[in-house]
Amino acid sequence: MDIKILKAKENIHKEIKGLPGDKSIAHRSLIIGCIPKGTYNIYNFPKGDDCIVTLNNMEKLGVKVSYEDEYNLKVISPGIEGFKKDAGILNCDNSGTTVRLLLGLLCAANIRAILIGDESLSKRPMERILEPLQLMGGTFQCSDGKLPINTTKLSNLESIEYSMTVSSAQVKSALLIAAIVAKRNIVVKETLSTRDHTEIMMKYLGADIKCEEKSITLEKSNLCSKDMFIPGDISSAAFIIGLCLLSKESSITLKDVLLNPSRRKFIDILKAMGADINIYITETRSGELVGDIKAKSSNLKGIEIESESTPSIIDEIPLLSVLAAFSEGTTIIKSVDELKVKESNRVDGIINNLKRCGIQAHYDNGDLFIKGGNSYINKNISIESQKDHRIAMAFAVLSIRNLKNTNINHWEYTNISFPNSIKFFSEFLNMVES
Repeated sequence: MDIKILKAKENIHKEIKGLPGDKSIAHRSLIIGCIPKGTYNIYNFPKGDDCIVTLNNMEKLGVKVSYEDEYNLKVISPGIEGFKKDAGILNCDNSGTTVRLLLGLLCAANIRAILIGDESLSKRPMERILEPLQLMGGTFQCSDGKLPINTTKLSNLESIEYSMTVSSAQVKSALLIAAIVAKRNIVVKETLSTRDHTEIMMKYLGADIKCEEKSITLEKSNLCSKDMFIPGDISSAAFIIGLCLLSKESSITLKDVLLNPSRRKFIDILKAMGADINIYITETRSGELVGDIKAKSSNLKGIEIESESTPSIIDEIPLLSVLAAFSEGTTIIKSVDELKVKESNRVDGIINNLKRCGIQAHYDNGDLFIKGGNSYINKNISIESQKDHRIAMAFAVLSIRNLKNTNINHWEYTNISFPNSIKFFSEFLNMVES
């Protein structure tokens, strides 16, 4: 499905509620939440494609899931001891989080399965998760470190201390999941801090886990079943914020959004660029900070974003690149190579699509450079999304500064992370399916 975006709306002042639940927490609410035996509820579970993939695979392992209403789930887990020991083929489709977190669970529980994915996921590197799990004693069969991956061999996991070689919340989470399932101790040391939803959820469910100075220590412990509330996805909120910042004389308030410090770094960066944006923490739910975000139309300036920030803004870099194009001066985003192994090569996607718009951008020695100073675009543009949800949505944000039409192909892939995205984007854009 392609989307044609016509002339943007102006003077928008909205309070926006009901953002889909955060994708990262949703995956973990099923995978980690189902480790203990018990019944619990998940509130505001998003119906994005990736999260449904995780739900379907947990059902194949023996978990019973039912919808109490449109976005609230009732989950009955037999516990790790009651999981099916021969799960057959588990299709992870496009979801890297699903496959990597499941690898930790499957090898620790000695569940026989074959993990497969779609064309995109089958090209993504899995060595980064297989190698540390193998150091724990995990055994796998695969070719060239990519899917499919077979977990049919017996694994005998041991306690380890592991220093991360790649800044990846997925790798860290898989190791912690493997340790809690196998009832082993583990110490994971990070060079750069990554999102900490796994640590927060495990602590909320009763794990003996300590986080100090980029070091996570998990002692042998048991989890218990508890209800979980999933706040609005802050990475989805980022696109709505971007639309507001680039729009004319507009303001928004986004309600009940996740405000985890490891996920809101992009807001600090936007402030450094001159954005009129503020957060208001209202409560803690299921261990996570929740609150509101207020933003207004702003004049932005280019900045240099250091390597230390990149892991915390990895999902927002396509959006930040678009915003940089309409900022004063040049923006440099350092150490972006991880973007090359996402759902697509996002470095290429950002640069090539900016060039289609007449905006200068290039990659050099691991860093991304975007030349700003652009006020408006005045030409019909066709954006190649590469079937990548974040590229598609980032360039939908760009369209608010195009005086003519913007066409974005494969918009349906936005359902991976932002179900019903048209509803929210249409607050600012006139969008027509084509």
